Amino acid sequence: MRRMMVLALVAVLAAGILGWAQVGSSPDNPIYMLLVPSTEGATVEEVGKAIAEAIFDSTGLYIVPSLQADYTAMIEAFAASEGDTFGFPTTDQYIRIYDRTGGNVIPRLGSERYGYAYYFASIYARRDSGIKTLEDLSGKIWIYNETGSTSGYVLPNMLFNNNRIAWAGAVESGGHTNSMVALIEGQGDFCTGYGSPPNPPEGWTGDKWAWGDDPELWIWDRWNNDLYRPELRGTCVDLRRAVSKTYDFETVLRDIGVVDVVGPVPNDCMAFGPGFPVEIADKIVKAVKAHIATEAGQALWGDPNFYEWTDVAEIDDSYYDGYRELLGVPIPER
Repeated sequence: MRRMMVLALVAVLAAGILGWAQVGSSPDNPIYMLLVPSTEGATVEEVGKAIAEAIFDSTGLYIVPSLQADYTAMIEAFAASEGDTFGFPTTDQYIRIYDRTGGNVIPRLGSERYGYAYYFASIYARRDSGIKTLEDLSGKIWIYNETGSTSGYVLPNMLFNNNRIAWAGAVESGGHTNSMVALIEGQGDFCTGYGSPPNPPEGWTGDKWAWGDDPELWIWDRWNNDLYRPELRGTCVDLRRAVSKTYDFETVLRDIGVVDVVGPVPNDCMAFGPGFPVEIADKIVKAVKAHIATEAGQALWGDPNFYEWTDVAEIDDSYYDGYRELLGVPIPER
């Protein structure tokens, strides 16, 4: 009897020790939050740290934000993780991580931007460049962020190949914001990057923007070839907005237009890597949903030089089947 009591006590102590050793329970056993450098690396890293602190305040989980060197590094870090990693992959990265891990990655939250659960790839050019159609891109210099980007490269490149667009050269900028800066500074003829539905003017009571509508609806008056007057103008929240801290935004809108779009694409997500404990993932999901609903959370998640998330919705892998169909990739059996 005495021996059984001792063994039971040892078992209880061991369970307690193992509980404290659970991932995220201490600075020596942290959870890694992977950040993709899709916009301004310094801003992404700074905002990521603030979000990690907010999750800690809510859950007590120690989280280390980790800005990845590039899109490929993000995929490899996810695939190599062992129960201690989550992050914010782009749509195309998620599909590649799924394939690399044999489906051992769990998307939990899909992002929303201004009420939309999807985005698209946009082709931007100077309005005075003479580039008006896809065919006009032939023989021109293409600016993109990097080859792993869904909207910056993967979808536009598919579109160009399907339409036999032979661009003359390319500039790899390293980030979405950098691509727009490079276009403004004349380092190439057109750039590609994320596009987002425009928001209507204040007080608008008509229909929302829908896929197939003019991507510059409420922004660019095509009849008068100029911006709409301020009282009639909606809000542009696409890649051009990302440079509004550096350049006069109205000048950017007047100078840079949208040539064409590709999509739509389900938004990026928050996903958990192989072997991540479900009960801890549940805590993080709950904390993120609560945080993004606050004013402080909106300021962080909604920063256009971070990921510009204005809300989140719970998702599963089927969320990305539409993108798989767009690429011609088989939908997994579940």
